[in-house]
Amino acid sequence: MNNQPGSERNLKYIMNRLFSLGLKREEVPAGSPGSFQHEAWIRKILKEKASKRADLKTRLEDILFIILDTETTGFRPEHGDQIFSIAAAKIKNFKVVDQFSQLINPCVKIPEEISILTGIFEEDVKNAPTLDEKSEAFLRFLSGGMIIGYHISHDLAFINHFLWKRYRSSLKQPALELALITERLVGSETFETLDSAASYFNIECRNRHTAEGDVLIMAELWRSLLRLCKEKGIETLEDLYVTMK
Repeated sequence: MNNQPGSERNLKYIMNRLFSLGLKREEVPAGSPGSFQHEAWIRKILKEKASKRADLKTRLEDILFIILDTETTGFRPEHGDQIFSIAAAKIKNFKVVDQFSQLINPCVKIPEEISILTGIFEEDVKNAPTLDEKSEAFLRFLSGGMIIGYHISHDLAFINHFLWKRYRSSLKQPALELALITERLVGSETFETLDSAASYFNIECRNRHTAEGDVLIMAELWRSLLRLCKEKGIETLEDLYVTMK
């Protein structure tokens, strides 16, 4: 039974909800409200954050891209599959400016075939924090940029499933699919896997099928694609969206 006073539980829930929507701790003023009677204040803050996102005319080198990858126990979060590793890297103007990596205790069994593929076994995560315990840290890291990844819908499905169950919310920023961008920019091949895209650009695949390793491979791929964008005269976010159609 939770013996935490009701008002304190309510305030903690509200703060976690705000953080899950991308609000940073320093943006929450002292004496924040302890109930949702101040929804107008919440909407105002979140609207201000949304207004800072890149618009279509923003040059690609000025956009903060956040490469994201997860390792999961299966493919169906709605059936109980869970994240057991998460990693991300921030890239701006061709440079990796920050990184995040964390093993997660999924609180469910990691299938043997998944452990063999990733090299991560149950003993590696049994003392790791749960996703709930690390949610504020990784949501802070993901906020304020445009998410990008290979088969990113898989990663977003797991994160948003968690956020909906825990906070009745979801990630708000836009996301780009690296596989699609690669195929549109190259124009002559399909790239069903990250390995195939990396091979095309002569990128070495180290620590493949680990979240941290795959993020670094994707970072190299994204830099290669940004250079290709320059060669093709694709300068803004709008140019990139047109290319992806």
